Amino acid sequence: MLMPFLSAKDPAASSEGTLDPLGLYQIADALAVKLVPGIRERMKHPRFLTLTAVSLAVCGGFDDDTLAKDGVSEPWQVFEWHVVEGLVRSIKEKDQLRGLPGNDKVSRSIQDGAPVSARRYLKTPSVFGFHGVYRLLARTLKIDMNGRLGEGGYRLLSIWSEEQDLAGFGEMSSGKGADVLKIWKDAVRDSLAKGAVARSGAWQGWQLIARHLSPHNAGPAEKRALSDLILSHEKGYTRELAEFMISAAGSAIVQQIRAIDEKDSVWSERPFHKALRKVAGADLRELLDAITAYETFARLLQDAFEDCLHEMTRHRGKTPVEILADCQNVKNAAERIPMEYGQTMDRLEPVGELARFQQAFAPLADKGSPRDWVVRLLEHHRRVQMNKPPNGKLPWFDRFDDGSCIIRQSYVRDKGGRGDDSYVHTYRLNSLWSFALDMGML
Repeated sequence: MLMPFLSAKDPAASSEGTLDPLGLYQIADALAVKLVPGIRERMKHPRFLTLTAVSLAVCGGFDDDTLAKDGVSEPWQVFEWHVVEGLVRSIKEKDQLRGLPGNDKVSRSIQDGAPVSARRYLKTPSVFGFHGVYRLLARTLKIDMNGRLGEGGYRLLSIWSEEQDLAGFGEMSSGKGADVLKIWKDAVRDSLAKGAVARSGAWQGWQLIARHLSPHNAGPAEKRALSDLILSHEKGYTRELAEFMISAAGSAIVQQIRAIDEKDSVWSERPFHKALRKVAGADLRELLDAITAYETFARLLQDAFEDCLHEMTRHRGKTPVEILADCQNVKNAAERIPMEYGQTMDRLEPVGELARFQQAFAPLADKGSPRDWVVRLLEHHRRVQMNKPPNGKLPWFDRFDDGSCIIRQSYVRDKGGRGDDSYVHTYRLNSLWSFALDMGML
């Protein structure tokens, strides 16, 4: 499956700059945000929204500036350690842990007999832990309002606690829910003081976490509440996409996309958007047209660049620019990009992405020979890398005074561009499909 050129694996100190070599992702992401606000590709299980609401209740009594003994971990982070450890300790079916951020790190800590701590957890938990992954959506849906339970959070917490037979959870009252809340809150308090999880493997709280917070065990009422929250957002087109996706026609297309991805590792939402456009309203059609035009433009650039990388790999030495210019996808892009550039501008203007598109790609729009155009493509890549924060990144190849290139070893390719009409980027369909499965919509 071809995901956006964005990965958690790029080390912060890397001078190579392995992400988004042509600067295509930013506009694609902006279009996806307009289409489905708050949802990101990393999101797979909507019950993490419930876990976020529970976490806000557990950590609500701590001061805003509270930190663990390590000086960096906030209460929500400490509770996340406990949730992940409880699930890893209690759930034996590995499939049930799929999609749980941090489970590998926590598993190793348990095997080593060491308490989970910031040092033994994810390097950037505020981004890659379940709080970090789902925080944007939680805030979009008013579950999390500046670190406090919002209207959506209170509603979700109420339904969850009633369905889980945890009366009193999150309230100043007695009951089974209040008892569970105290068990979890005390664990967070003690672990803040220690700077690491302060509970042994025999702690009763682990089983309570597995019983009530497993990402795959939401009850019917909770699933309906999650579905209502996600589909009721007033911005974007989440409801329209979801309703078409779960229809007979829409689900059949998604199944075809998934089958192609499984067989050929090609994930493209173009056929889904094409079918959706036929039943969409005017505003959604306008956005889908912008996405389709941009992805056509992006595919031409991406394929030409991949052809260049493959040709450099094949030569295993200095590759003359004339050789790169003779690549099929380079010749195709040199011929088509000037026309596609204008059409893409027309489609992006109504959705507010014209200026960013022109600023990024105008130098590639001029007509010229394949040789002239590929030189501009190579320069475009160099400029994209140079402008990456904080201090720029190295290009994927070295260039010499005569224009020839040698690819860096990390970027060798055993094949060139696809030369098809598949999307370069993803537009949240995979996340919505996973959400729909979890919520019983399919």
